[in-house]
Amino acid sequence: MSFKEYNQNQSFLLPLSLYDFLPKGHLAHVINDVVNELDLKGLYMKYSDLGCSAYHPQMMLKSLFYGYATGERSSRVIAHRLKSDVAYMYLVALQQPDFRTINRFRKDNIDILKGLFVQIVMLCVEMGMVSLGTIAIDGTKLKANASYRKTKRGSALDEELVEIDRQIESILKACDETDKREDEEMGEDKSPYEVCPELKDKKKFRERLQSAKEKLLNRKSKDINLSDDEAVTMLHKGYRPEPSYNGQIAVDGENGVIVAATLTNNPADYEALKELIEDTETNTGDRPMEVLADSGFSSYENLEYLEEKGIEGYIPDQKMESIRKGTYRHPEFHKNRFKYNETTDSYTCPMEKFLAYTGLMKREGKPDIRIYKCNDCLGCERKEECTKAEYRTISLDPREYLMQKMRDRLDTKEGKKKYGERKYLVEPVFGDMKYNRNMRVLLLRGKLKAKGEFLMMCIAHNLKKIRKYLTGIGNSPIPCPIEA
Repeated sequence: MSFKEYNQNQSFLLPLSLYDFLPKGHLAHVINDVVNELDLKGLYMKYSDLGCSAYHPQMMLKSLFYGYATGERSSRVIAHRLKSDVAYMYLVALQQPDFRTINRFRKDNIDILKGLFVQIVMLCVEMGMVSLGTIAIDGTKLKANASYRKTKRGSALDEELVEIDRQIESILKACDETDKREDEEMGEDKSPYEVCPELKDKKKFRERLQSAKEKLLNRKSKDINLSDDEAVTMLHKGYRPEPSYNGQIAVDGENGVIVAATLTNNPADYEALKELIEDTETNTGDRPMEVLADSGFSSYENLEYLEEKGIEGYIPDQKMESIRKGTYRHPEFHKNRFKYNETTDSYTCPMEKFLAYTGLMKREGKPDIRIYKCNDCLGCERKEECTKAEYRTISLDPREYLMQKMRDRLDTKEGKKKYGERKYLVEPVFGDMKYNRNMRVLLLRGKLKAKGEFLMMCIAHNLKKIRKYLTGIGNSPIPCPIEA
């Protein structure tokens, strides 16, 4: 391969080297050492021997990782730092790629970030930073690089298409009149086939509208954003709708290392639980024993999955708090207060009346719902508190016992303590990303590139954790190898 010369150990006239510009244990030293250990063969294979020598990929990665770790993601800002910040100057060995080169490198190599993320997680495992007794998972909404004003419903797209057709017709008519007038004044040297620049822009915009309409018809959502058609409108704090993506992470309970990460355009969290656990097992070579998550990850499918895997979950369902606090209008008549009679396959209500099994409600792709009905409601003095219908019925998913088992576990002293740990394991990670490193808004558009950028954020988090672990800032007595 042909690369520009890259030598970080170059000495100056004075007895100084770039290494000496930074104190021992500095984040830049850690990032430098970690990147030097990564297998970058897949990245090197993207380069050709032809043409001008490229900047060294190792150097480009170091500058991007350091930028994301310190909250500087703009390629223009990073390019400026290369000329003025000692840490950047050390990492790039005084070379100065411009912002276009930095941005192009980031966009062109999004696909390798998953592999680099896994390598860094494995490095954390080998260093003894990861102990998969417990993982905590959570999700956060990240605003896409798109304005909500560019979000259109199907009817609005149709109206814009009609309007743009009218404008195109008007421009064509104006161009035709201009051609005739110029032919009369200057002859016919000007070609009548030249397209007006304004018309080119209108036709291009019409193509975007038509493409957006076709994509909207092929997916379930009600609207689509013209700037980033893969972003989905999601509610943020204060119930502000914004085109967004949903970033999901699994964090190790030992040192707060992100052991798995993904990004979706589904506002709901529950679909990510299985992927995060399986990625955790793949990335670390070990399966977690306990999983802590909030109610957004609760579903019968997830509880079944945890049961099959032998993983103990601490995941409340969305109704649990209401049941516990009794915020229902008549909590004593909630179906969880009805007693099940296993021998007769029936239920007994709080008023000692029986609800017999009456049949199944079929569901496609899911277990059938069992229906129980009371035929003795009319004479009950508290019927109005129990049901507004003629007879009280209970619909029961056969997996209901898993939900009740989870509620019972969370109601214990140990369960409350375990679930409470989630707040200081995973939530501070997003707090650091969004408020300390200003990563509330994604810079890259499209799900693939947005996911790559999110992985870069997670890599930066893990690099900071490695530095904390090595320098002994936390509870670890291990000295920093740089000092040794």
